[in-house]
This record gives sequence, C-alpha cells and structure tokens, in this order.
Amino acid sequence: MSVQLTAEQSALLQGPVSINVGATGRDGWPCVCRAHGCIVARDRRTVTLLLSARRGRELLDALDAGSGIAAVFSRPSTHATLQLKAARAAHVAVSAALRACNARYAHAFADELAKLGFGPELRQGLIAVMHADDLVALRFAPEIVFDQTPGPDAGRILASA
Repeated sequence: MSVQLTAEQSALLQGPVSINVGATGRDGWPCVCRAHGCIVARDRRTVTLLLSARRGRELLDALDAGSGIAAVFSRPSTHATLQLKAARAAHVAVSAALRACNARYAHAFADELAKLGFGPELRQGLIAVMHADDLVALRFAPEIVFDQTPGPDAGRILASA
C-alpha cells in the first residue's frame, strides 16, 4: 500500500533539490548514492529516481537483494526536506522523458546552488556529473513520508500507508 503525496510534496521532490538514496547492503551496512532527478507520477503514488549505474552499483545491488529504500530530498535555499521510505524499488526503463528530466534537474540544481553563491566551477562539474551516460531508473511507491526540515517538526510523519 502506498501513500498519495500532496501537490506541494510532489513539487518539492521534482524541484532543485539534493537527492540522496539509501538502502541496506548485503553486508548489513548502509549504502548511499546521489540521485540525478525525480519524477512523481500523475496520481502522486509512485516516484521514479534517476541515478548513475556506475556510482550507484552498491545501492542497486542492495535493492536487487531486497533491501528497502529511503530517499531524502532537500532544497538548499530553504532547507525544506522530505524523506520517503518504501519496502522495495523496481528498475524501470530509462525513457526519453526520464533523460529530459535528468537534464532539467542537473541545470535546475546547479542554478539553485549558484543563487547561494557557489561558483561556475561547481555548476559545470555538477552538470557534467549529473548528465550520466549510464542512467538507471528506480520506481517505488512511498509507504511513509517524513518532514525532515531542520527544526522542531523534524522527524514528524506526514503520511503513512
């Protein structure tokens, strides 16, 4: 069973956010990888993340072995942060729409950081890294959503299945 994200949550997830994805490795230790874009389904019940197969090899192995997934989305300019968790994630084909999402995300996230004073070198590096030539897509249905924005409500459950 999944939760339905709100329109505001969906907008945050698909915005210029830092996205980190975690799982539990086969050895029982956590593994984390940066994601390179997110698309929320129209019904707001599934989320598709893009990441580099090469850089996310350990994470992908953990998910293939049956680990649950956790994803944290944080907007640098506001620190607004959401965490989503699910018992499983599935690989899906990387479509033209997902490749376009990856390109938009790379530029939007780099622009977000530039507004905070980070220089053009970081922007160029981010865009180069985030235009992964080895994209993989993971889709999952969030079962629980947490507010992780720093402050008194951090850790509050916003929705659960």
